[in-house]
Amino acid sequence: MHRSEEDYLKAIYEISVNTESNLVKSVDVAETLGFTVQSVNEKIKRLDSKGYVNFIPYKGVELTKKGLEESIRMVRAHRIWEVFLMEKLGYSWHEVHEEAEDLEHAASDKLIERIYNLIGRPKYCGHGNPIPSFDGKIENIYKKSLFEFDLGNNFILKRVFDNKKLLIDLNKKDIKINDEFNVLSKNDKVIIIVKNNIEYTITNNQSKMLFGD
Repeated sequence: MHRSEEDYLKAIYEISVNTESNLVKSVDVAETLGFTVQSVNEKIKRLDSKGYVNFIPYKGVELTKKGLEESIRMVRAHRIWEVFLMEKLGYSWHEVHEEAEDLEHAASDKLIERIYNLIGRPKYCGHGNPIPSFDGKIENIYKKSLFEFDLGNNFILKRVFDNKKLLIDLNKKDIKINDEFNVLSKNDKVIIIVKNNIEYTITNNQSKMLFGD
C-alpha cells in the first residue's frame, strides 16, 4: 500500500471519529490533507477499487472493514510513536506529529508492538487521543470542548487538537493534559479559566480545540 493511501485512510478514520459519522465528506478530507476536492475524489476512487472504502458520489466516503483495520493500524502506530518521542526522547507535543508521520510508515507491526510494550501500553497519546490496543480495545475519546462548558464549571483538559500553533501557545501558558481549571468568565471573544489562582485567557477559537471532562 502506498504511503499516500495510508494517509487518506487515517484521515478518513479520524474525521469519522470526530464527527461521529461513518460517512465522511470529501471536502473534509481535502481540508485535512490540504488537497483539492477533485484530487481527493480521484484517490478515494482508487481506494474504493481496492476495497478499502465505499465511495458514494455527492455524499461521501466510508471505510470498509478492510479499510477500518488498516486505518486503525496506522493511527495506532502514529500515536505510539508520539508517546515514544515525548517520553523517551524529550520531544514537545508540538514537535512529534511530523516525526511520527514518517516513522509510522517505516516501522513493522512487530516493532510497533515492542515499542508499545516498552512505553507501558499507554491508553492515550500526548495529545489525549486514544491509542487502539492490539486486542482491539479503544478508550473513550473526549469530545466536549471548553467552549461548551458553562461559567463556573470545572474543566479538566483531556484532549487537544494536534494544531502546532495552539500547542506552542499552550506550552507558553504551561497548560498540560490533565490540568484542572475553573471557567471564570466567558464573552463572545475569549474564555478566562483559572488554575491555582492563575488566570489564562483562551480565545473562543482555541476553546473549540480543547476537550475535557
